[in-house]
Amino acid sequence: MGIGQILLSSMLMFPHGVFILGGLASKKIKNMTIGHAADVTTVLLLFSVPLALEALTGMKLGFALFSLLVVIAMYRTYDVWRNEKEIAIGKLLRNIWRIYFIVLSILYVLTLIIGMFYHSTSH
Repeated sequence: MGIGQILLSSMLMFPHGVFILGGLASKKIKNMTIGHAADVTTVLLLFSVPLALEALTGMKLGFALFSLLVVIAMYRTYDVWRNEKEIAIGKLLRNIWRIYFIVLSILYVLTLIIGMFYHSTSH
């Protein structure tokens, strides 16, 4: 197993570790913000959450998760369209991406908690 594979596997297992490291780095690097750390973590969560859900339930729920994310994007776009005269695409996409970070983080933490509870009661 190569070092790259170990690093990638670790990042997928602990995506919030990347967020914490990015948050710490943002204090040292001028152009980096917590938002950038959240953006990178969101990419990892897009892969980690379906894997964690599959490990917990035994079912592939990636499509259901993707469908949820599409519905969130549609709702947020509709909401912005109704309330603002002009849609700033960059601002809208950034907002949707940050919502994804929050939703995926909650799902990941809930999956871990439920998995730990299930594992501790089944043995």
